[in-house]
Amino acid sequence: MAVVGKHGKRYLEASEPAEPRPGQWGSFEELVEWSGMLEDRPPVATGETGVDHYIVQPFQLLSIYPRAYLYPRFINDTVADRFIEIASKQLSRSGLALRKGEKMTEQEDVRTSSGTFLGVKDPLLAFAEEKIARVTGIPSGYMEPYNVLRYENGQHYYSHLDAFPEKDYGPQNSQRIATVLLYLTSVEEGGETVFLLEGAKGLERLPTIDYKKCDTGIKYKPRKGDALLFWDIMPTGRLDQRALHGGCPVIQGTKWAATKWIRNRCMRPSCIDKGVVE
Repeated sequence: MAVVGKHGKRYLEASEPAEPRPGQWGSFEELVEWSGMLEDRPPVATGETGVDHYIVQPFQLLSIYPRAYLYPRFINDTVADRFIEIASKQLSRSGLALRKGEKMTEQEDVRTSSGTFLGVKDPLLAFAEEKIARVTGIPSGYMEPYNVLRYENGQHYYSHLDAFPEKDYGPQNSQRIATVLLYLTSVEEGGETVFLLEGAKGLERLPTIDYKKCDTGIKYKPRKGDALLFWDIMPTGRLDQRALHGGCPVIQGTKWAATKWIRNRCMRPSCIDKGVVE
């Protein structure tokens, strides 16, 4: 593991975080109530977990701004290899969510990996998803399918937000609030995950950063089995621009990763049966 911090020399006036959608919520408590999470997983008394065993998962705080945590050895080699075995049979060029007015031909170089989406029919993939649910405290019904990605030499993903600001993408029925990256391989050189705006004063660098580079903020070098959790929103419910992140070019080796995006509303048919989805 390598965590490297290096800040740029120029600092300009900070940009303000995106405002919350009017009338959506006024506090974190209102956000949680609105999301339906409490109905899907009611609070239990202190000392009660609903299961008959403990799960111990060490973690390391990587960043406060944005909130980012490393879970070493989150999955074992058998689980990681199973992701690759299934995904490798159905890879295609990775897609990209376009802002209003953008064309794919203009953004082809932003994301150059291959990938596919996987559900949880396989028991090992289901096990990994349930473990994510336990460490985040968010039920699996709030999670999108896995997006499994392969980066070969020279391939990258320029820095971007996983959340969808409404000023850029229009009204959203739900929003991504957290991202979990499962690293399925180690990478000999390159392929780091970079947060260009990391730090309490990270937004001061926003006007001058180069989204194509990995030359500021912090970087995490992939290690097989590790998981990286970061929050796309702040505790207030506002989108956190400091969650801007990218995949640095792979220089030597092949990078495989599985992304699990978590939303603020339940997305699965079981939620409709429970009346969680409006």
